[in-house]
Amino acid sequence: MVSTSATSSAYGPRFNGQMFYQYDPVTQKQGTERTPWVPYPKKIRDYFNTGQTMTNSISVDGGTDKTTARFSFTDVRNNWITPNTGYNRNTVALSVNSKVNDKLQIASKINYTNKRSDNLPGAGYGNQSIMYWFMFWQPNADLDWLKEYWVRGQEGRRIFYPFSTFPENPYAVANEFINSNNRNGLTGNVQATYQFTKSLNLLVRTSMDMAYEERSQKRPYDAGSRFQRGSFRTQSLFSQEITTDFLLKYSKKIKSDFDLSVSVGGSTLQNRYNRNEVRADSLWSPGVYTMTNSMGPLLAIPFNSRYTINSFYGLASAGYKNLLFVDLTARQDWNSVLATPLRTENAGFFYPSASASFILSDAVRLPSKINYAKVRFSASNVGSGGTNPYLTAYNYASAGSFFSGGLQNPGLLANPDLKPLRTITYEAGLNVRMFKRINLDVSVYTGNTKDQILERVVHRSSGYTRQLINAGRVTNQGLEVALNATIVKLSNTFTWSTNVVYSNNRNRITALNDSSVVLQAGSVGGGQIVAKIGGSMGDLYGRGYERDPEGNVVYDARTGFAKITQEVLALGNTIPKGRLGVTNTFSYKGFRLNVLFDGQYGAVGHSLTHYKLAEQGKTTNTLPGRYNGIIGNGVVLDANGKYVPNTTIATDIDEYYRSHYGIDNAEGSTFSTDFIKLREARLDYTISARLTKKLGLQKATFGVYGRDLFIWSAWPAFDPEFGTLAGTDIVRGFEVGQFPSTRTLGVNLVVSF
Repeated sequence: MVSTSATSSAYGPRFNGQMFYQYDPVTQKQGTERTPWVPYPKKIRDYFNTGQTMTNSISVDGGTDKTTARFSFTDVRNNWITPNTGYNRNTVALSVNSKVNDKLQIASKINYTNKRSDNLPGAGYGNQSIMYWFMFWQPNADLDWLKEYWVRGQEGRRIFYPFSTFPENPYAVANEFINSNNRNGLTGNVQATYQFTKSLNLLVRTSMDMAYEERSQKRPYDAGSRFQRGSFRTQSLFSQEITTDFLLKYSKKIKSDFDLSVSVGGSTLQNRYNRNEVRADSLWSPGVYTMTNSMGPLLAIPFNSRYTINSFYGLASAGYKNLLFVDLTARQDWNSVLATPLRTENAGFFYPSASASFILSDAVRLPSKINYAKVRFSASNVGSGGTNPYLTAYNYASAGSFFSGGLQNPGLLANPDLKPLRTITYEAGLNVRMFKRINLDVSVYTGNTKDQILERVVHRSSGYTRQLINAGRVTNQGLEVALNATIVKLSNTFTWSTNVVYSNNRNRITALNDSSVVLQAGSVGGGQIVAKIGGSMGDLYGRGYERDPEGNVVYDARTGFAKITQEVLALGNTIPKGRLGVTNTFSYKGFRLNVLFDGQYGAVGHSLTHYKLAEQGKTTNTLPGRYNGIIGNGVVLDANGKYVPNTTIATDIDEYYRSHYGIDNAEGSTFSTDFIKLREARLDYTISARLTKKLGLQKATFGVYGRDLFIWSAWPAFDPEFGTLAGTDIVRGFEVGQFPSTRTLGVNLVVSF
């Protein structure tokens, strides 16, 4: 047979008891004696652990007639599903409310969190990621062969991996490719409320969200082509956001029919972010992770940003006989993100809103089965300038990747005329309670959004990779329904209640600067998110199957391979059309059972995991035809220019399945992301008050629970709710080497003294 020592593909002879010269883990070379050709079907699962999370918390509250306080402490310890990963988190929270006198009240909260990890797993598509190795691992190899991950005699200098050169040894990744962090976060606020008169009060508040984080990345010798002599990188990050606001409120009951409330206020938000990165990307001595061990000059990559948002706003509320309520708001923002050195008019934007509600059941006589009915309507104009600064002026980017202190042209083309996003929305709703058991709330809305702030993909010949734009106009229409019902209620023994939440949305692009705009490209495997007039946000395009007028797949009459289009096709939309959640709660004496199912429908996504596994023959849909060839189900174009049934036998099975699922065919690995999940099930038992009193307790509850217990979906990878990180962004619509989704099982005990 042909040697498979340098391939990750799973094509080859059947496992049928053959004897071959194979890898010998004792010598770390090809064996000198033939060994059985066998699969190791469960071994790859053995690499992953059963994750564990332990959470303990304690809280104390008390006070006097003028001051109350609450203190809590929470400790979380986690071991994750991949070896040598996890985190610890400690949280301390304190709140104090004090009534200084009859006019002044002061309230304060502070929350400190420390989250630290000796190693966080690398994600995505690259040899630093465990899931990258997962896609390239061979079924005829024993995972135990990899546990000794250094080449003998070259420990610390050369990583041992006997097969494909693409991935790294997964045990080396777990134990030597270290990503550690230590984050300290502090949030808090203090507010004072002064009651001038019964009708007039003033609230003044200051809030802060501050964090300092230290990260380090260690890479050993032979960590791929980038780090032949190892690497040590550190990052120090500091973020701070301080908001100060005030609200002066006047409320008055006018005669007996009218209630009036008027408020005016203002706020200022100041945000700071600093990131300092230092790199030593070649080390003198292996395994010594200090900056003094660097072979060359250290690379420093600093980044600092600031922005400010100042606001003034007003609110007016009026009520008539507790039947009719009207609310009006107006707000003026000035966002420094939108300002440029030469012009500031776009930095300021004004947006109002109005809403009204009417208690129908108090105004007219309704059928006796209807206990309450309210109708409502609102119109709003919302503006936003985003929170990413320095996008309106040309700025050089740090060239620290090449030489310390240098600058380079940015990858993003700035927009000096950047405008705030605007959304005008109209919403109508109805809330009805009937039969004393059913509460139904229905809302419909329509909205128009213009000048969305988006980054479009541009050709690299322009000198940039992306361009910041205000993109056209998008209309949205949607429906939201919430239903609460008590289905069964038997005195004080048994209750069955249900809660149903449903939402759907349709959007359409009605205007655009160009005929089409590429908003996002899949990192690997084809596919693009493209905006076109008449289309929708989230439309996925990519190359796919050539088809005849009846929609049959066209095959090459000579090779038997599927033919792929040269142009891109519409493959679906990556935004779900609708979502549904159903919660059932059953109560019997001290027992309480909650069961939540939820799901979504109407969207698609591109799966890189499926594309790579199928391309290598590792999925069950690549089994047909392996040893006798296969005739693709479709048509061919005959010599007369007519489509006829395909009869060509494809004998190169590797290329045949590449034509269906390979990198050139985005359609072949695009699947529905519809799913139904048993999201959560929880059973609690609360000890009776009589028994807890005997035990000297106020309350005691014991429970068992599970989350993400089961999933029903046609998605071929792990979870259709994937979220793939690319840098600091989430790549929507493209699954790129996602980790296995996890099922959580746990117990909890809550005791109150």
